[in-house]
Amino acid sequence: MSPKKTGENGDKIPVSKSLLNGFFQLILERRLSEAERSLEEIETKIRAEGLNEFNRGFIRALKGILLMHRSNDQYVFLSSLNPNNIDALRKYYQEFTRDAGNMLHGDYDRGYFLAMAKYIYFMLKHAESSRKMGYHLY
Repeated sequence: MSPKKTGENGDKIPVSKSLLNGFFQLILERRLSEAERSLEEIETKIRAEGLNEFNRGFIRALKGILLMHRSNDQYVFLSSLNPNNIDALRKYYQEFTRDAGNMLHGDYDRGYFLAMAKYIYFMLKHAESSRKMGYHLY
């Protein structure tokens, strides 16, 4: 088994950052069929590394993100989160990062929270970049 990639705070990311960011970019661009294929590739790579509880939670969160965007479910907090609200994105990123590293949570939950933190981080970086360029994501 190859070594795990590490992100901010030493978090173990069960797939390459570029593959994960590609998935998030497809979500952001609402290219959902392509995002679904990207998610299948991510899941295949993670399964090849070994499907433990942490990885199951990570995959489940990514599937939830895709499903939320596919269904436009207004009851899911992320769908109502303004992708241009940098303060809110920072707050959620900090919360998910903290939960991902909290050893009181089970492995599944920490994997789930890490995937959500990575998604929020991706949105945050795009919002900050967009603000500098003078346009909004949506």
